Amino acid sequence: MSQLVELEPRFPELQSLAQVYVVNVDTPESSRLLKWRTGISAPVLLDNGLAVSRSYDMHARPGVPMGNMRGVPAMGFVIIDANGIVRVQRSHLYFGRDASLMIDTLKAI
Repeated sequence: MSQLVELEPRFPELQSLAQVYVVNVDTPESSRLLKWRTGISAPVLLDNGLAVSRSYDMHARPGVPMGNMRGVPAMGFVIIDANGIVRVQRSHLYFGRDASLMIDTLKAI
């Protein structure tokens, strides 16, 4: 949750460059609570079965943050260009610190 709080001040700039979504595996009520607690402006998409997380290789597995946990996505972010090509896929517990990388990448593509 703290990573979303850290990222929130940069959401307007990110959203001016791309569509930005938060993917969450919790219940709809927990997701609403997450938005309320963090004040994030990005929409929250539910991924209860981890289908989205797995399709972008963002599920917990050995070698990534939280890799020994089952049934949870890896924390991080994915940048996909307008043609559907994954440009950046990064598992990172502290992804809120990566706003500049995200913005620079979006400006470059």
